[in-house]
Amino acid sequence: MTHRTGIFAAAALCAGLILSACGGSSVIATTPTSPATTPPVAAGAPRGTLLADIFGTYPRLIRQSHHQNAALNGRLVASISSTENGAPVGGIYASSDDGKSFSRIGVIADPEFKQGQCCGTLYELPVKIGALPAGTLLYSTSVGQERNAPMENRIYQSADGGVTWTYLSLCGKGRIAKNLKDPSGIWEPEFGIAKSGELVCYYSDETLAGHSQILVEVTSRDAVNWSAPQTVVAGDDPNARPGMAIVRQLPSGAYLMTYENCYGGPLDCTVRAKRSTDGINWGAANDPGFRLETASGQFFRHAPTFAWTPVAGQPNGMLIAIGQILFDKNGAVDAGNGKTMFTNTSADGSGPWKAVAAPLAIPSPPSATNWCQNYSTPLLPSADGKTLTILQSDGGADTSCRTRFGSAALAP
Repeated sequence: MTHRTGIFAAAALCAGLILSACGGSSVIATTPTSPATTPPVAAGAPRGTLLADIFGTYPRLIRQSHHQNAALNGRLVASISSTENGAPVGGIYASSDDGKSFSRIGVIADPEFKQGQCCGTLYELPVKIGALPAGTLLYSTSVGQERNAPMENRIYQSADGGVTWTYLSLCGKGRIAKNLKDPSGIWEPEFGIAKSGELVCYYSDETLAGHSQILVEVTSRDAVNWSAPQTVVAGDDPNARPGMAIVRQLPSGAYLMTYENCYGGPLDCTVRAKRSTDGINWGAANDPGFRLETASGQFFRHAPTFAWTPVAGQPNGMLIAIGQILFDKNGAVDAGNGKTMFTNTSADGSGPWKAVAAPLAIPSPPSATNWCQNYSTPLLPSADGKTLTILQSDGGADTSCRTRFGSAALAP
């Protein structure tokens, strides 16, 4: 994702300038494609089905499982950053047939979005938090990149499965006013529940003096009043830009976080991971954790997500991860780029990952990062771990960007 500008306010997404809000330069030199190290996807590989034939990016996908209305449980709920009548909105869609089809059920529209809105996330509370019962949906998005004021991660709540939404609170506010010349925003909120029972909001923060960007977390007992930010990842190099955290609790009770480890100078943005016993303490902030890579040295750069799923015959289940661009051990764009994901059957992501075909493939995958193609692709396994549904965006870094969905069988 490139640095957010006025074009973002008009198109509900960002246009390229110098730095990615989640890290790195907006350009990477194209390198020769390496020999295939991933089983090739057959010609005519599935592109998926359009979620809607409208501008849509930064998708999120969950399965509702904890609502007091049992009729809502089992539905898939999706969100995209989109536009309506020329204004940025969060579009909400649902599937009652386990991802075979989706229909629009709601929209999150706030006049503040006209000042810039980016990178919305969707989450179902698995437990009661404050006055909010389990099953409440939360949507948070980064707002205000077009105004001369600190950016905010605004949170909205839905008690009816995503049909109606109301403003709730802020999980993060910039320490300085946003300006259009320098990295000075907060971005990419993601939720989780810590072992303590607190709601955690993880996000990328460009507003701490001496750092281009860091990863931070804030916590709350009621989803209204939030703690001061605590640093999770911060490089020793002031140009380091860790960002785009995704956190999942594993069956062991421990937590795994993936993120992109970027720099404001030479582009890197390698996908890395850190571990925590409680979802709050992640070790030394300057410890970048470990790189996700295969035995042959393949690795992802940019915009990672991951999920855990149960798998028959695998006591640890399976981790599934994806990133925007796949590289080989030499740093060349891999032949499996745009059609590959990784799996790992260890208890905590240790050891080599396995490259497998993703459910969807992008016909012309990017060799340089942009904020549309395969950007922050959510992965949602079925409840029994037999299939995987994904949402994947493709198109230009403009209003032609569209989100598609599709599913495929899972195997370790």
